[in-house]
Amino acid sequence: SGMADVAVETHDPDYQSAVRSLWDNMVHKKYYLTGGVGSGETSEGFGPNYSLGNNAYCEACSTCGAIFFHWKMNLMYHDARYADHYELAMYNALLGSMDLEGKNFYYDNPLSADSVRYPWHACPCCVGNIPRTLLMTPTWAYAKDRDGIYVNLFIGSSITVENVGGVDVEMVQATNYPWDGAVSITVNPKTSKRFTVRVRIPNRDISNLYRNSPEVWGMVSLSVNGKPAQSSIQNGYASIARTWSRGDKIELVLPMKVQRVKA
Repeated sequence: SGMADVAVETHDPDYQSAVRSLWDNMVHKKYYLTGGVGSGETSEGFGPNYSLGNNAYCEACSTCGAIFFHWKMNLMYHDARYADHYELAMYNALLGSMDLEGKNFYYDNPLSADSVRYPWHACPCCVGNIPRTLLMTPTWAYAKDRDGIYVNLFIGSSITVENVGGVDVEMVQATNYPWDGAVSITVNPKTSKRFTVRVRIPNRDISNLYRNSPEVWGMVSLSVNGKPAQSSIQNGYASIARTWSRGDKIELVLPMKVQRVKA
């Protein structure tokens, strides 16, 4: 994650090549179904390739680190697949470590657990890392570049993204995702302005280690102000370029079929 920080800031090709290789190895050879990492065979590190036992270590802190890593890769390459991964890790490996009250958690997260969650642990790093990661949800939800906004997460919210092509833009989402696939995004620029809104179209096929059935990808529909949107899919995003005015509304419907996932 730290190396990805350097790669984003410096654009150094050696760092970029290194983090892409590490990311590829992690996701396609050392990745758990939940997006968790760390098999527990090497003392809070990665085990050998393809060694993914049910007694996974998957420390909650390692999930936080993986989310930061995916996020930085998304900022570097503006590719939606990295946001697909931090969404997977947030909903499963991270939130799965918590109880519904948010008072108890698992420090490590085996796929098959035979103990209850607990309120404290002798090593308290996760107690700080879990909330600091969740408190960054507004940061995970959106990204920007010189000419537009990237919508990475679908969460009911109101967030102002500053200086999008020279204008601050409030983004208001209304959705019950992931319980259903309907997402409403109201775009409120301070003044009318032309820029691009790029909406992530989730790809559930996240790793060479797993196969999903039936395949679910794409979108059911995408509209702006009630009319079908003129958009193109680039790097996993539906790109809508237009002059946006306060109150313009994007309505997206995503397919949410239940899938069987096989290793």
